[in-house]
Amino acid sequence: MIPILDLNVASEKSRVEGLLSALALDPVALALGKGERARQVAAVLKILEDVAQRGDEALVASSREFDDPDFLSSQIRVTQNEMVEAAGRVPRDQLAAIRRSIAQVREYQAHVMPKEPAALKRPGVELGLRFTALESAGLYFPGGKAAYPSSLIMLAVPAQVAGVKRIVVCSPPSKFGRSDLVLAACHELKLTDIFRAGGAAGIASMAFGTATIPRVDKIVGPGNIYVQLAKRALAGCVGIDGFLGPSEILTIADDSGNAEFIAADLLAQAEHDPGSCFLLTTSKAFAEKVRSEVEKQLATLPRRAAAEKALNDHSAIVVGETMDELIALADRFAAEHVNVQTRDNQAVVKKLRNAGAIFVGPYSAVAAGDYVAGPSHCLPTNTTARFSSGISVYEFLKRTSVERYEAEGLRADAAAIIAMAEAEGLEGHARSVKVRSDQGLIGPQRR
Repeated sequence: MIPILDLNVASEKSRVEGLLSALALDPVALALGKGERARQVAAVLKILEDVAQRGDEALVASSREFDDPDFLSSQIRVTQNEMVEAAGRVPRDQLAAIRRSIAQVREYQAHVMPKEPAALKRPGVELGLRFTALESAGLYFPGGKAAYPSSLIMLAVPAQVAGVKRIVVCSPPSKFGRSDLVLAACHELKLTDIFRAGGAAGIASMAFGTATIPRVDKIVGPGNIYVQLAKRALAGCVGIDGFLGPSEILTIADDSGNAEFIAADLLAQAEHDPGSCFLLTTSKAFAEKVRSEVEKQLATLPRRAAAEKALNDHSAIVVGETMDELIALADRFAAEHVNVQTRDNQAVVKKLRNAGAIFVGPYSAVAAGDYVAGPSHCLPTNTTARFSSGISVYEFLKRTSVERYEAEGLRADAAAIIAMAEAEGLEGHARSVKVRSDQGLIGPQRR
C-alpha cells in the first residue's frame, strides 16, 4: 500500500527525504563509479570495449546473452518487407492510433520549430543566429518488458521535423522489440535504418559504427541504467540527450482534485517496471481518499505486481500545510510528469520551476502526453529536470552564431579588442586587428 507521509512529523518527513534521495542521481557514485554503480559502470565499459573491438560479432554475442539465444548477424538489420508485413498484421484501430499519434506529434513539433531571430545591428556590425539540423541521429528505445511504438514516434518525429538527414533506430531483439506494433510504426514513419541492437551494446554500435550499423552524431532515447550509463560514457564522442530512466509522476492537489482521476494517473506510471509516483496534497482527508481509490483500482490492474512494487517501494502520498511548501518540494523532485489539480492551477504552474512536462487540470491525463498530445514523452527523470528538458526538435538542431563586421564596426571595437587581447597576453589576437588598421582598412583606432 502506498504510504501517507506528513511533513509535520519528523520521522515521516525523513522518509520523504529518503525517497527523494533514492530517486536522485548521486553525483559521486555516478561520476566516479562508487558502490553499486561501480559494478554497473564496469559492465558497461566492458560491453563498449567489446563492440569497439569486434563490432557486429560483439553485438550478436550481447543479443544472445540478454535477448535471444538464437540471434544471428543476418537479423541485425530490419528489412522493408518485415516492416510491411508487420504493418499488415496490426489491427486497423491500432494502426489508426499510430497514424494519429504521428500526425499530432508532427503538428506540435512543427509548431515549436525555432525561427532564426532578426539580426542585431550596430553601425557596421550584424549579429545573427542560425539553426541547422544534425546530419545523423541514433534513436534508442527499450523493448525488454513491453512494446513501445509510442517512444519511437516521440523520438523520430522531432528528428524528422528538425530535418535530420539520416535517422538510425536501435531496439533490442527481444519479444517486444520485435513487435508488429513497433515495426508498423517504423513503416508509417518511413524509416529505413532500423536495427535490432539492445542495451549498452546498441548504444555502442551507434556511437562507434559497425559493419552493419552506421555511426551517428547524436544518440537519444530512454532505457535502463545500463543504457543511460553507456550514453554517459560516450558523451563528448557523440551528442547525448540526458538521463531518461524509469517513469515518474508527481501530482500536486488540494481537496478540490478528482481522487479517481489522480489514482488512475498514479497507477498509469506505477505499472511501468520500475516506476514511481507521488501525490503532494494539503489535505489529509483527500490523501486518504486517493489512497483508497488507488487500492480499489489496483485490484483489477493487469500489471498489478509491477504497480504494487512501485507503490510500496518507490512512492508516497505526502501531506503538507501549504501549497507553497508542496511546490518547493515538487521542485526538488523535479519529476518527469507533473499533474496539477488545485483551485488555482495557473498560480501553481507559475510558481513551479522544475518538471519534465506539466499537465494542468483534471482532464489532462498524462497518458494523453504519452501517446497523442504532441510534446514528446521522452523526458528527464531522476530529478534531472532541474537542468534538462524533454526531447523536441531542439534536440536535433545546432545553434551557430553568425557575425559580420564592416570596416566601420571594427573601427569602433578595435581599441577594446586590442586592449583585452594584450591584457591576456595574446599578442596574435591584438595583431589580427592592428594589421587591418596598419593597412588603412579600418582607419585610426579610438583611444
